[in-house]
Amino acid sequence: MPRSFRTLTTLLVFTLGLATPAHAEMEPQHAWTPAEQEIIAVLENGPMGIETDFDAWADEFHDDWTVWFAGQPAPRAKADHMPMVRDYIESGARVASFTAEFTDIEILGEMALARLNATEELINPDGGTRIVRYASTELLEREEGMWKVRASTVAFLPDPEVE
Repeated sequence: MPRSFRTLTTLLVFTLGLATPAHAEMEPQHAWTPAEQEIIAVLENGPMGIETDFDAWADEFHDDWTVWFAGQPAPRAKADHMPMVRDYIESGARVASFTAEFTDIEILGEMALARLNATEELINPDGGTRIVRYASTELLEREEGMWKVRASTVAFLPDPEVE
């Protein structure tokens, strides 16, 4: 069995294991190792700065990157997704803020899996704001010494209840 297939299989089994209730009570505070901090550094700014350097942001994603949004029938390839994001930004939209709370990171050789919850505040082209909350699982691959996002799974979260 090729090494990359074994690694991917291991990561998929790990991902399925994370979905079990035994992991639901993880501590949000964590002392991240230097290796885990490398992963956080790739993901922690999310789309911040996308308006000024779209290509630098898009380059953080592997050429074969895909994203699957929960509820969609199939993942979307980078070649299909990035032009839509670029069009949205070029229409006048911008990212006002981004925060991410990492729940766990697992590094297996040249592959890593990171789970996080994120909140983005977007300014629409008409000036209105939109808050987007989601949970994400990111699969990263080290390529020529740099971590790149290889695949993303995104589940949108409901708005918090207003008291």
